[in-house]
Amino acid sequence: MVLLPCGSMKGLAVLGTVLLCVWAPVAMVYGLMAFTPTGSCEYSVSGVCAYGQLPMVLAAGGTALVWAVAVVLTWAGTRGRPRAVVPYAGIVLIFGLLFAAGRIAAG
Repeated sequence: MVLLPCGSMKGLAVLGTVLLCVWAPVAMVYGLMAFTPTGSCEYSVSGVCAYGQLPMVLAAGGTALVWAVAVVLTWAGTRGRPRAVVPYAGIVLIFGLLFAAGRIAAG
């Protein structure tokens, strides 16, 4: 890992936070629209109804949780030195949640 001056780390953290705050709402809307059941899940145990609608919970709820935690961990209690890697890790986790939701829904 290349060590950057403190100002560069702040710039990376700001850029990562902006990217996270742009990507997370898009991912949440996608998760809600792609994995919300269009019919009754009363007798269905596969697709978007699998495991009690787990794909929708992962894609929408998990994304919201990762988004909030990543922003707080990036900036809270850092004394002017933000954790620049955290928002990028959050973006990767959100991609992972969407991939996992898609795999579960695919069956």
